[in-house]
Amino acid sequence: MLLGFIYWQTATEMTRRVDLILTLEETRFNQVSPDTLSDEIDKSVQRDHRHVYFYGLFSSDGRLIAGNIPRLPPGMPVDGHIHGTTLSATNLASQSMPARALAIRQGSGSILLIGHDVQQFTEFGEVMRSAFFWGGSLTILLGLVFGLLLSFGPLRRVEQIQQVCELIMHGNMKQRLPVSGRHDELDMLAVIVNKVLDEVDRLMSEVKSVGDNIAHDLRTPLTRLRALLYRMQQQLGDSPHHAMMGQVIAEVDSLLLRFRALLRISEIENKQRRAGFKLIQLPEILAQAVNFLEPLAENKSIKLSMVAESVDPINGDGELLFEVFVNVLDNAIKFTPEGGRVKVHLSSGPKGAQVDIVDSGAGIRENEKSAVLNRFYRGENDLQAPGFGLGLSIVMAIIRLHDFGFRLEDADPGTRATIYCWPQGV
Repeated sequence: MLLGFIYWQTATEMTRRVDLILTLEETRFNQVSPDTLSDEIDKSVQRDHRHVYFYGLFSSDGRLIAGNIPRLPPGMPVDGHIHGTTLSATNLASQSMPARALAIRQGSGSILLIGHDVQQFTEFGEVMRSAFFWGGSLTILLGLVFGLLLSFGPLRRVEQIQQVCELIMHGNMKQRLPVSGRHDELDMLAVIVNKVLDEVDRLMSEVKSVGDNIAHDLRTPLTRLRALLYRMQQQLGDSPHHAMMGQVIAEVDSLLLRFRALLRISEIENKQRRAGFKLIQLPEILAQAVNFLEPLAENKSIKLSMVAESVDPINGDGELLFEVFVNVLDNAIKFTPEGGRVKVHLSSGPKGAQVDIVDSGAGIRENEKSAVLNRFYRGENDLQAPGFGLGLSIVMAIIRLHDFGFRLEDADPGTRATIYCWPQGV
């Protein structure tokens, strides 16, 4: 655009100057008497050492009387106005050249044509086109090179932000977006997001601490209540209220189990157990979980099978992972009808060991696959089944502690629970 503007301004100024010269020449010839006009034209041709002027005096029938133009250019209007045309001169051996010219009809009927060579316009245009091509190409090339070089820094920062966001999405709420100190737009965004994360973390901690404190504070009085109810039941002997008292004690036991599960989740989420991480063999832990629940599967005539491929040891807490496998397997057996099957498959996934537990039960609805991982949530298919809706919450707490992945999918029929035993940020 800059080169185009320069060309337009320069060409306009050059055209204006040529037109001014032609106007002055017209004025000069208008002051010459008709008798000496032809002689003045010949003198003007002789004085034009640069050969940039065209002069021609033609009779009314187009015959050349004086000048260096052999003939009138076809289509040239005789109106006294300046027009662009092509002219050739008798004193030049070159071909026709672009020119600016005007034609005037004299009182005797003759035609006076005055022109000026504008070949420099064409040459100037070629120079500008060459400058546009090479200058534009160099500008684009340098722009791409410097743009690419300048983009490396922001792209690296965006990748760092993406990695931190993935860690936050997997439950590591202590992570914060990196701030470079350049005070640019990315830093402004990172500071705002970090403030939001600080507030979210504070609110979550307050809510969590309230629930943990309630569970902790109520466990002691509930334990005393259970002991008191048990003594009363023993004192009732064969009284009709003995069975009712047993039901009350069972409900208190249920509450104690729920509080114990909540405190268990809180203990795991504190991530203090990471100090005990070590290299463990998944096939051994998975086999222990399968053997532990095999009697439960046999009671429901469920075929429980396991296939374990050779995988590398992983870094983790063996007791907690045993708890994960037991909880997931327990759910699979619980919601599989009698005569069904539950398959356990340990294999090498894209980035590490992967455990798939597949049952032949009724499955989980699509809109409940995320909700069942929340505390106390129970799907429509398990409202009648025993439990408190905290088993998968414990599983997710342990999964997040290890930075592993967990996914529920349809097995058609049944459900496939997949545990990805590698850091999800990798």
